[in-house]
Amino acid sequence: MKKVKNMKKSIKILKNIIVLLAVIALTQCDEDDVTPKTINTVKMNGNDYAIASATMIGMSIGDFGSTSISFLSGTGLESRILSLNVESFTAATIEGDYAFPEVTGKKLLDDWLTDYSYYEGTEQYSSNLETGEVSITHNGSNNYTVSIDLVMIDGVTFTGLYTGDFQVMFSNN
Repeated sequence: MKKVKNMKKSIKILKNIIVLLAVIALTQCDEDDVTPKTINTVKMNGNDYAIASATMIGMSIGDFGSTSISFLSGTGLESRILSLNVESFTAATIEGDYAFPEVTGKKLLDDWLTDYSYYEGTEQYSSNLETGEVSITHNGSNNYTVSIDLVMIDGVTFTGLYTGDFQVMFSNN
């Protein structure tokens, strides 16, 4: 049990590092880049949640693994990250419906690794999932549609739909 908790903690730390590196990389892009069309109706507590970047990182070791889906909002000085963690860890099995707490017929949405983090300068705030559902559809290539309906432990809600190109990486051992 301790090994699984340590692995989850390591995955969470690695996920946050990768997400922060993605934010830094995206803030250095030229304004002339052609941006693919996206649909974003995601709301945080009823207000627009402007998504600057979306990532999907799946990892497995043996029969254990998961995929972290992160939605970054903000600038390099002030960032918000909504991270979803689902039990599927391959591109072939990522599509489907997920829930926490468990619902018959749906895959598991991890409550501990699904979180919302806010960074401003050296300050950090984070809250984990209390309850929620997520649906993922693969539209081809690195384009996915993610529908979310989440309530975090601190009462913050996320609802809506995001369709767009993701930075995708799956590593399965």
